[in-house]
Amino acid sequence: MEWLATTLSAQAVAEFEGLAETWGAAAFLLLFAAEMLRLALRRSASRELLGDAFASFVTFGLFLVLTYGLFAAAYISIFYWVYLNFAVTETAVTPLSVAALIVLCDFAYYWEHRFSHRVGMAWATHSVHHSSPHFNISVAYRFGPMDGVWPLLFHLPLAFAGFDPIVIFACEAFVQLYQTVLHTELVGKLPRPVEAIFNTPSHHRVHHGSNEAYLDKNYGGIFILWDRLFGTFAEETESVHYGLTQPIKSNNPLTVWFHGFVRLLRRSKASTSATDATYSWIAPPEWRPGDPRTATQGAVVPVVMFLLLLFWVGSSPGLAGEAGEARGHTPGESAPSTVQGTEDGSHEGQHLRELVLRYYEQYARNEMDRAYEVFAEDALFHYRMDFGAYYGRSEFSFRANDVGADQAAELEGYAALAVSYHIESIRLRGSIGTARVKLTETYDWDGYVGKMKAEERLFIEWRDTGPVVTRFESDQVYR
Repeated sequence: MEWLATTLSAQAVAEFEGLAETWGAAAFLLLFAAEMLRLALRRSASRELLGDAFASFVTFGLFLVLTYGLFAAAYISIFYWVYLNFAVTETAVTPLSVAALIVLCDFAYYWEHRFSHRVGMAWATHSVHHSSPHFNISVAYRFGPMDGVWPLLFHLPLAFAGFDPIVIFACEAFVQLYQTVLHTELVGKLPRPVEAIFNTPSHHRVHHGSNEAYLDKNYGGIFILWDRLFGTFAEETESVHYGLTQPIKSNNPLTVWFHGFVRLLRRSKASTSATDATYSWIAPPEWRPGDPRTATQGAVVPVVMFLLLLFWVGSSPGLAGEAGEARGHTPGESAPSTVQGTEDGSHEGQHLRELVLRYYEQYARNEMDRAYEVFAEDALFHYRMDFGAYYGRSEFSFRANDVGADQAAELEGYAALAVSYHIESIRLRGSIGTARVKLTETYDWDGYVGKMKAEERLFIEWRDTGPVVTRFESDQVYR
């Protein structure tokens, strides 16, 4: 079971989830085709059904454009802002921690989903998903305009807990991926132990029912245990009537996409007092103006999200439009640094360690001219730089004596605030030595304060003048 503690890269987890999504999408399209074929053979297919499916896929396209065009960059930035500045610990990425995070993401999703059903402004967008009178894979792709916003506050505590945001996003996506296959009538009830623990097509059919007994039931994503634990579970015992209690009776994609907000505005406009008009935005879907106002807790999430966004903007000079002045460290000053031990205790190994230490000590002080004295004149530098999913990667090599070898423009406006490094190992074979070092650096880049982590390798060779670094490799991740 040692593999459970094997260290993984966050990027590898994200790439695996992306691969699962790609193959999953292909499988879901095949399943959708099987559903349509089944209905055609039963002569239950209709133009209305195809129109409904078309509307579902259009809303998904609109959701992607809005989410990635407006929300995604801010969403990701907030997670990294919390992770880098407020995380109480740093959770290693291992198969065990990823499995635990999937469970935690599912728990967070349960409460986000429950909130989306019980608070007016959240239901206005989530009701798009429930507006279809049919139940097939296309319904899984039926998204509202603000569905990419509300997960923020419910999943953000995971960044406080020290989980890498990339891994959080991958696990969030995995929970959503699991739910896609639940939107089908091709699968009946599964064996009792499975139905007891996991969300299944049967449980999710209940969730999409407008039957009175099925309203606001079975919120879980992967696990139905949350519903059993918090009293929101219902068994599929009667035929399910899909859709809303007040059907929209339209396959116009724009009508489908905006109907919830139109109804919310009408409810607010019908209020006879400013208090009711305001309360209508946080009231449960069944509330009508004049009814008692009992669910004021619905205001907690949007108010906290607003305060969080306000604090985030005020703490992010680059986003607030302020000058990007480095905090606590400017070129020429010493950034705080720490270093830990090595594995080779021989005299030669100690000599190599002193050479490596000299480089990193000067690097931490931003005294790069002195730092580069440990390198041979023809030393080869190779960098791989990962700036995240939305800024891409950069890779380049150059030799110290190349004309125009200075790559400073790659990180123009960059200043190190604090540097720590750990010499993982030093190996020596004859006149050739290698050192492996892990580096963590807090930086200010034109006002954005983040963290860079690097795994670096120094290849050292004894020459007539003494040991010099002949090759330097650095794999860097900026967040």
